[in-house]
Amino acid sequence: MPFDIGFAELLLVMVLALLVLGPERLPKAMQTFGRWAGKAKRTVTNFNHQVNRELELDEMKKKLAEHEEMIKRQAEGTDLQKLRDEAEKKIKAAEESKQRAEEAISSNTKSLSDDKQQ
Repeated sequence: MPFDIGFAELLLVMVLALLVLGPERLPKAMQTFGRWAGKAKRTVTNFNHQVNRELELDEMKKKLAEHEEMIKRQAEGTDLQKLRDEAEKKIKAAEESKQRAEEAISSNTKSLSDDKQQ
């Protein structure tokens, strides 16, 4: 929300600042005020950009979810769904075989180390 400051108000503030601070301290005060104003403006701008990025990201996530849902609906009952189901079954079987093999290796290694100790 921008401030509604006209030229007359700005001129009045400048005259008051000149009277209060004097001509020797006024430039330094203006420089300090300018830095603060710049930092505030950059902070607000960065915040706005971050909020906009978050909103865009949320919107993209929603669109992605919608597209995934649409693809799933279209794939139901088709060869693609059948292939996916078969692939999931094969992956699960492979993971189970891997687990059994790791258990067998572990038990064989343990029995070999027990034999060596005797």
